[in-house]
Amino acid sequence: LRFEAAAADELRANFADEASFRVPTVDWTRTARRVLTTDWVSGTRINKREALIEAGHDLEAVVANMAKVLFLQVFRDGFFHADMHPGNLFIDVDGVVNAVDFGIMGRLDKKTRQYLAEMLLAFLTSDYLRVAKVHVKAGYVPSDQSVEAFAQAARSIAEPILGLALNEISLARLLAQLFRIAKKFKMETQPQLLLLQKTMLVAEGVGRQLYPGVNMWDLARPLIEAWMVREMGSEARLQDAVSDMVYGIERLPSMIANMENSFETMRHSGLKLHPETVSAMTQGRSARAPRWPIWVAAAFSVAVIVVLIG
Repeated sequence: LRFEAAAADELRANFADEASFRVPTVDWTRTARRVLTTDWVSGTRINKREALIEAGHDLEAVVANMAKVLFLQVFRDGFFHADMHPGNLFIDVDGVVNAVDFGIMGRLDKKTRQYLAEMLLAFLTSDYLRVAKVHVKAGYVPSDQSVEAFAQAARSIAEPILGLALNEISLARLLAQLFRIAKKFKMETQPQLLLLQKTMLVAEGVGRQLYPGVNMWDLARPLIEAWMVREMGSEARLQDAVSDMVYGIERLPSMIANMENSFETMRHSGLKLHPETVSAMTQGRSARAPRWPIWVAAAFSVAVIVVLIG
């Protein structure tokens, strides 16, 4: 239960400045391996529609808030509550969503979030070839599979629902069908995406029960589009490229050291290297070592100049 308490604490910290969502504070002095103690949560279960109406809550606003909260968890933070059934969600007197039970949580790294957003946008614009290419680029589908055939399969999923009203479209079911078809193209199982799909399906069910006339993902669409512009625009891609380059530069000395250790191990294990070869490698590393700060400074300077020009 300490792990569950840590998950609750992390989620609460992520939403410290968000008034529409509340996670109870963990009482660490009364929490141990088999005991979890938090603040008391008061509210109405989110699936108690009539009780929420009697309390004066705007159900459309509740669904919109729920969509916003899930969006922030998935795309902004990459850390989401993966057990959002009605028994774990309560609406307090101020209309704030209160969550409990943090035993099942999901994580998505930044690259996965970007691929997911790109994939969903491609579906919304009927760009099925892009859907296929994103799957290959993400490594979900092997590169030896036909991109065109996968695009055709994606079209077979999306076209039947494009004419439906927004409140009849299930994004979670769309992803589930896509994952099933992707298996035919040797797509490796992605547990984090399956967990997300399950979470979205439960959230959709709650949203439709509360306010059948609205699609919660349509309410969250402006947030998703703004996030994509911010996180996947040219400046964001440049920053990612610079970060990757700096990370690679930082790792090079240890990689060279590991190579030297491997050569030394091979030499002692029976693979003989000429002494001059080992000496040249060592001297080469020593000669290059002082230049690392120069390369780092140069890379950083180029990045700053490009950003300023942009």
